[in-house]
Amino acid sequence: MPGFISRLSWVPLLAALLVLFYVARDFPRMGDPESPASTHVSPRYIEDSESKAGAPNMVTAVLADYRSYDTLGETVVILTAGLACLLVLGSFRRTRDEPEDAKLMVQGFGSDVLDATSRLLIPFIVLFAVYVVVHGHTSPGGGFQGGAIFAAGLMLVRLTRGKAKGLRLRAGVAVIIACAGIFIYLGTGLLSLIRGYQFLDYAALPLPYEGGHLREFGSLTVEVGVFIAVTAVLMLIFDVLTSGAEE
Repeated sequence: MPGFISRLSWVPLLAALLVLFYVARDFPRMGDPESPASTHVSPRYIEDSESKAGAPNMVTAVLADYRSYDTLGETVVILTAGLACLLVLGSFRRTRDEPEDAKLMVQGFGSDVLDATSRLLIPFIVLFAVYVVVHGHTSPGGGFQGGAIFAAGLMLVRLTRGKAKGLRLRAGVAVIIACAGIFIYLGTGLLSLIRGYQFLDYAALPLPYEGGHLREFGSLTVEVGVFIAVTAVLMLIFDVLTSGAEE
């Protein structure tokens, strides 16, 4: 009897597959200029993104303004990934017979060439990370990319100079900083609600701007929150993956 019920469960699955294949015939072809997305949605983004969102870069306008609620969810997903790494690997420790490359994570690689090169590159990496966040409205970039670049600079310090001289965030501190970045994002939306607007409606921000400039500043605010969260989570994951070298 259980075997019969198990085989019977395939019936609704096959029925659903048949329905999906049948309705798929009505989907527009890839790149069809007459599809609803091409005739209604895309033109609005193309024509109105700069005037209404204050962003000549349409990708930023979609991610940080039109789809800002979805981007908040994506930021929470990144934090969840960091917490998962902490829960799964946080208690991992290597034995005393740890490999030599793990010891180098504590002491650094000890190369004067690498140390001098990293000292030269890191200021430019940090500057470029800030540029990517601030300039994301007019060119490809934003909080996700800027946070990844900034975290890479911090990791470079750790790899070349070791944990003793490199910036190291304890797991609890990194989680708090990541949550603070998300709360900056979330707080912007809650401020809109408190002032009687829709969630994440940048027109509600109490700033001396209006129109597209106000929305541009609101987008920058949430991008900063994403930047902080991404940087902290990447450093958290890096520390968790190299935690076995602490001994």
